[in-house]
Formats: sequence, C-alpha cells, structure tokens
Amino acid sequence: MRSTGSLALAMLLSLSAQAAPEKMQAAEVGENGTLSVQTRPVPRPGAGEVLIKVRAAGVNPVDWKVAPRRLGMVPGTDVAGTIDSLGEGVTGWKAGDQVLGFARQSGSYAEYAVIPVNSLARKPKSMTFEQAAGVPIAAETAYRALHESGKIARGQTVLIHGAAGGVGSAAVQIAKAAGARVIGTASPNNHEFLRSLGADQVIDYKSQKFEDVVKNADLVLNTVDADTNARSIKVVREGGTLVSIVGSPNAEACTAAKIRCARPDRDTGASNADMLARVVELADAGKFKVNVDGTFPLADASRAWTKSREGHTRGKLIIQVSEGPTMKHQ
Repeated sequence: MRSTGSLALAMLLSLSAQAAPEKMQAAEVGENGTLSVQTRPVPRPGAGEVLIKVRAAGVNPVDWKVAPRRLGMVPGTDVAGTIDSLGEGVTGWKAGDQVLGFARQSGSYAEYAVIPVNSLARKPKSMTFEQAAGVPIAAETAYRALHESGKIARGQTVLIHGAAGGVGSAAVQIAKAAGARVIGTASPNNHEFLRSLGADQVIDYKSQKFEDVVKNADLVLNTVDADTNARSIKVVREGGTLVSIVGSPNAEACTAAKIRCARPDRDTGASNADMLARVVELADAGKFKVNVDGTFPLADASRAWTKSREGHTRGKLIIQVSEGPTMKHQ
C-alpha cells in the first residue's frame, strides 16, 4: 500500500506533466537591439522552477539597455500568468495558480516563461494580469530599498527622487504604507498622480532645487542618476540614510556628512519571493496599485521600448501576450 508521502509525490508529478506545446511565439532580440516575433521551443522548468503561461510582461529600461548583449534571446523579466507545470521538488503551488515573478533566465516577452520559486508570488486578487506584470522588479526593488536597505520607520520623512517612474511610484506607496511622510520629485504633469498615490509633498525638479526645499530627511531614495546622489547627501539628517539604485554614493562624502549610504543587495538579503509576497499583501489590503501607462501587443514590443527610452513613463509599460486563459498556437 502506498504511503501518504508517496501519494503526495505522485500527485505532484502528475501536476508537473508538461501540458504546454512544443513551440511558442516570443519576441527575440536581433541585430542592433531590434525585436521581432519568432517561433521558439517552449522552455521547460527545472528543479525548483515553474512554467507559466504568460498573460502579460512588464517593460523595464534594463530590458533594452542589455539587449545588445542578448542577441537571439528573449528579453524581459517581469511577468504575470498562470502556472502550467511544476519542476522537480516544487511544493505549495499547482497548475492554474495565478502568479507573478521574475523570468530572468527564460525571458518574459513570450507565450511561456520559467520562474524560479524563489522569485515567485501569487497575483494580487485586486489586480488584472496587466497590472500584476508591472509589479515584480519595480515593487521588489522599492520594497527592498526602503525596508531592507533604508530601515524605514513610521513617522520618518522620506524623499523619493524620480517618484513617478516604476520604482518611484512603487516606493511612494510602500513608504506611505509604512507610515512615513513622503516627498517626491517629479515633473509638474505628474504631481496630481503622485498625490493620488499618497505623496504628501511634490517638488517640481524642473523649477526647484530639491536641496532648497528639503532639509533633515530621515531617508532618501534615489532612482535618477549619480549627480542626484551627490546633491542628496546634504539633505539627509545626521544619522539618516541615503539609498541609491543608480550607483553607489561617494563613501567619503557620506562619512563626512555622518549619514549611512546603502544600495539594495539581492545576493545577501531576503529572497525576491519574500519581498514580492509583502508587496502582494499591501496590494490585497488596498495600499498598493500599479498605474499602467501603456499596453502593447507582443508584435509591438519594439514600440514599447521606444516609449520607455523617452523616459517619461508614469508607472509601467506592459506587453499583453494573451487576453485569456486559452491561446491558439500555429
């Protein structure tokens, strides 16, 4: 007679039977970073991974920045969809689960993608797949930067540079949910958007120098550029923290100002899955949302990159791969 453990294993193996077809449509990087839709083999999940049927993929600037080094590969990391099959050793998940995560190795601009379970989370119930695809990198980066690197605490004053972008708009909401007073820098056309996310004060970086407005901030998050790092040091209170995702601030200047300077570190910190799960909790509690600034079909992925390069995205750009749970394959 089979043991309970053996029966459970048999069920898991049954769930992991490959239901996906052999071939799929996917965007592929060509010469000079161009994109075209090609027929490719469907990737298969290895140990500790799941294969998902992709509903939507999020666009991040890094996608096109690294494209010249990914010739012939599928770009993209942010992804949302439903689990198709499970790799060896995967527990706690089943086929049909609605999920989001990091498809860093397989690429996300495709009908199917592979996600390691340490970069996987359940899709927020309140979000569409398109909104959910805008969560992974931006929200995980923002949460890690504020909580893990920045040690954010209730009642603090937090300044967020580039507050209307993907990471910035996520950070505004995460900081607000943590009980902070939030100040954001953005162009004037994004001020009302940021106030709708909970920003207490918005600075027009085109007409005002933030260092003339902000003094003694407890925590600054820089998502813009290296020059903003140097300028931000003087607005952090003694003992406060400057967190940068755009290069390390000058260590000597940080020491001289008696502030702590840090960068998020995925290698030594909590797993992506843990960070994403915390963001999903906020979303399900009505404290986090994703503004989709544009949606593009897979065949128009290159147009999404053009808009991303312009640098004025409010929230996230999304590639819609499929519109429902079933898809036709040629």
